[in-house]
Parts: sequence; C-alpha cells; structure tokens
Amino acid sequence: MSWVAYVDESVRTTEGVYILAAAVVDEPDRDKARDQLTRLSQRGMPFHWRLERPQRRSEAIDLVRDLSSLHLVVVGAPVNPRRQERARRQCIETLLYYLEAAGTGHVLLETRNATADRRDIATVDQCRARGVISHAIRVDHARPSDEPLLWLADIVAGAVSAAEGTEPAYRASIEPLVTEYRIQLD
Repeated sequence: MSWVAYVDESVRTTEGVYILAAAVVDEPDRDKARDQLTRLSQRGMPFHWRLERPQRRSEAIDLVRDLSSLHLVVVGAPVNPRRQERARRQCIETLLYYLEAAGTGHVLLETRNATADRRDIATVDQCRARGVISHAIRVDHARPSDEPLLWLADIVAGAVSAAEGTEPAYRASIEPLVTEYRIQLD
C-alpha cells in the first residue's frame, strides 16, 4: 500500500487545544480526490475551514464522507498560547508515530513559513534520532494552493476543532472515518 498523509492544524486557544489532522489517501485514489476537492474552490482560492460559512462547511464534510480516505487526528491539551510551537512538536511526534505504524510512507505538512518549516523538519529529525519513527517515512511541506489534498486535512481539523467548541455535528458526521488520539501536553 502506498499511503500518503496530508497534514494541517487547528488551534483553539479558548478551549486550550492544539489539533493536528492527517488525511491519509492511497496513491490510486489521489487524483480523484483532488478533482473532487477542487470543486470546493471559489475564485481559484483554496478551501479554508476558518473562512467558510456553515453551508460550505457542510458541503465539505459531505465530500469527506464520500472520499476514500482515513483520518488520524491528534488533540493535544492543555495548550498555552505562548507555547504553541511546543504543542505542535508534541502533536507531530505522536501523529508521525501512528502514521508510520499504519504504513504511511510519505507525509506532507502544510507549509507555514521558512522558519516554521525548518522547526518542523528539526522535530522530524529528533523523532528519528530517538527512534520514534524510522528513516523510511518521508516528510515534506506543501502549499494548499499547490496541493488540494491539504484541504482535506484542513476540513477534518476544522470539524474536530469546531466540536471542541460548540459545534459537535461536523465531527459527529465523520466520526467513523476518524481515529483520534488525545495527548497531555507539557
């Protein structure tokens, strides 16, 4: 199996959670998934959960249910707003461990900026050095404008994040497709 994971985050400082979601897609299903996801684009812009109205979010959730994909989500809490990078590192470590254990060969993290991306790669290197993951799993960054499959991770992260607040219906409708890990952040 040639699974690729597409990863995005959501942070809810009010609820004190850091969410990292991976949409795992098998290689033969990627082109079809990309085609379906690009239908969510408006004016050529990538879909972004945080900027969408409830009706568009519901359409995106329907699409998640229709696609051939699995989702792993790490919810870290409590997150200190001034220590979000530490929360991200701990969530990345947990997520990569479970992705590799599930047979994922390649992980694409949504790019943030050059400095933050270097920190992510340093985290990956530390995970390898400590034996959390092997060198067999490849980790790169990509832009949502270049890779619509990152939108899938954004949708799942958004649905889980909404449920951490006051909107559980989004997560409830995709619950059978999501494996969630909760970790205690230090």
